[in-house]
This record gives sequence, C-alpha cells and structure tokens, in this order.
Amino acid sequence: MKSRLNLYVTILQAVYIGLFVAFLLNAFTVDVLFAPPALAILRVPSNLREIGQLLNVPWTQSLRIYHIFLLIISVFASLNLIGLSKLESRIWRSICKISSFFCLLILWATLLFFFLPFIIQGVDYNPAYLRTSLIYAGVIFILFVVDLATFAIAEEYRNRAKNN
Repeated sequence: MKSRLNLYVTILQAVYIGLFVAFLLNAFTVDVLFAPPALAILRVPSNLREIGQLLNVPWTQSLRIYHIFLLIISVFASLNLIGLSKLESRIWRSICKISSFFCLLILWATLLFFFLPFIIQGVDYNPAYLRTSLIYAGVIFILFVVDLATFAIAEEYRNRAKNN
C-alpha cells in the first residue's frame, strides 16, 4: 500500500511540474511567437473586460484581481510541490495540508470569478467571452481536483505516520 501511495505522490509531482511548465511556456511564448488574434484563448482572458464591467470597475481592476489569484495559486502550488517531496517530515506534511486547504478556497473563489457571467442574470454577454469563461473555469476545476488530491495524499500520509 505504501508503494501505491508513493506512486500517487510521484504522479501528483509530475502533474504539478507539467502544469508549471505548461503555464510558463504559455506565458512566455504565445505573445512572442504568435500574432493576435491567433491563440487568443491562451492569452490573458479576454472576458476580463466584461467581468470588469459586470463588477462596475475598470477592466484593469479585474485584471489585477486575476493576477492576484494567479500569484496566490502559484505560491500555494509551489508549497504543495515542495510538501509532496517531503511528506515524511511532519512539518512539511502540515504545510502541504494547510497550503492545499487555502488553495482550495482560492481556487473556489477563482472559479466563481470566471463563472460570474453565468451567475448574474439580465446582462447580454458576448458568446466569445462566455466560451473563454467556461474554458478558464475548466482549467481552474482541474487545478481544484489536483489540489484536492494533494490534500488527500497529505492526510493519508499523516494517518499512516500515526499508525506506525
């Protein structure tokens, strides 16, 4: 059973590293290699303008909220990745669980942020913005599942440490 748990940890570490590489490649290559409107869905979410109007703030505020979410999620994901590699340590196991828990809350808030166009009624939205919101909400949901798995693995390691 311990080897299965180690396999899950290895898979989660690979997923975190793969996500980091994919996000970094996206951030640094899409704007450089491809002229707009090519790959527009991989650029800064185009629906941020619409979300800004929905919140009755300039779109730069919604962009700032988006960047704050990205920064916080990156910090928590980094702590999770380090914690997964040091689960034998009680302190890192606790750090991994705490960062996973808070990351779940931030991811939930980010998911709501991207679902705003679907939640608020009475506003006519551009279909492209709705599609963008749905795609980014899907990415956030995947991150949510990965983070939930990280929390479960850290908890399972804690239970095994208690029993041994």
